[in-house]
Amino acid sequence: MTPKEREILGALAWMCEQYISDDNGYLNHKAMHAGELAIEVLAAYGLVEPTPLGDRWTDKGMRLLDES
Repeated sequence: MTPKEREILGALAWMCEQYISDDNGYLNHKAMHAGELAIEVLAAYGLVEPTPLGDRWTDKGMRLLDES
């Protein structure tokens, strides 16, 4: 990813962590369309993955959060 993509995705990831995180590593978009779209974008870059309990940060996503 480009430096600009990293900057944008870092901001999106932190907004998701702040607003739709269940504080257990899972993201719950609570059927909000904006949350659904955010998860789709993050998943397209391999930053989150679907699980039976909801979407969850990948190792790559956790590194992005740590670096942003």
